[in-house]
Amino acid sequence: MPDAGAVDERITYLIANHNRGPFVAACLESVRRQTSDRWLAVVVDDASTDESVRIIAPFLDQRFRLVVNPRNVGYIGTLKRLIAEASTDIVAILDADDAIAPDATEQLLAAYAKDASTGFVYSRYAVYDATLAHQRAVYGSAIPERGTAILDGVVGAIRSFRRSAYARTPGLDDTMLYAEDRDLIYKLEEVTRPVFVAANLYQYRDLPDSQSHDPRKRAIGARNTWRARRGAMRRRRISVLMRAAFELYAFADFLAYRWPRPAVLNVTARQLAAAARVLCRPHWRR
Repeated sequence: MPDAGAVDERITYLIANHNRGPFVAACLESVRRQTSDRWLAVVVDDASTDESVRIIAPFLDQRFRLVVNPRNVGYIGTLKRLIAEASTDIVAILDADDAIAPDATEQLLAAYAKDASTGFVYSRYAVYDATLAHQRAVYGSAIPERGTAILDGVVGAIRSFRRSAYARTPGLDDTMLYAEDRDLIYKLEEVTRPVFVAANLYQYRDLPDSQSHDPRKRAIGARNTWRARRGAMRRRRISVLMRAAFELYAFADFLAYRWPRPAVLNVTARQLAAAARVLCRPHWRR
């Protein structure tokens, strides 16, 4: 693995693809159009049955590399392979149906260059329609100085980290379906302080089959997010009393996400979560 203090560091974009043929070319093109050339990209195709591999093929060169899973292993298994396949210490997760801003590489590497101990960098992200032509909303915020990703801030895409930091965590959990991102964030936060870039570096394509539109996926994601938070509490050795406050917050947030309607339930759950967050805030530790 490259020296984490190397001056001329590069970043590898980790792109998991499964039947994203209609969108993957735009994703790869957004990487190719970076203002900085200090990047590589690894695409792992998870046994797609559409034209994905044919569409990806023209992009392959010294910086774009394709690996094909002989059988479908799922998103989390594919992410694990991507991390293992990368040749740089700094990596960033980019879904095959999304895209990145032209200056993403430049800004991410600048954040790492400011402090050699930085192991996790994330940014604001914008939600677009299915065509990536119309921006709908922007999310992402910095975690307060003594805060935590469990309670404070919206830690979303782009998620970039050092593999050397990831190696100090328990790693991705195959059982955290639709919550693997939250689980990974909590684990990375326990070994390195997250650094926030206040720029829209990631373009999320809101599709009809996305998690937020599928009640089944939403329910699984909410349940596994709750599990991820419980795991973080155990690892951080929070006292039994304070763990109860965390549980209250996690349960309220679960209700709000699991059942966005009726509105009265959502509002009540959000208020409960806010109250629990006040109790929890002084008692977390990495």
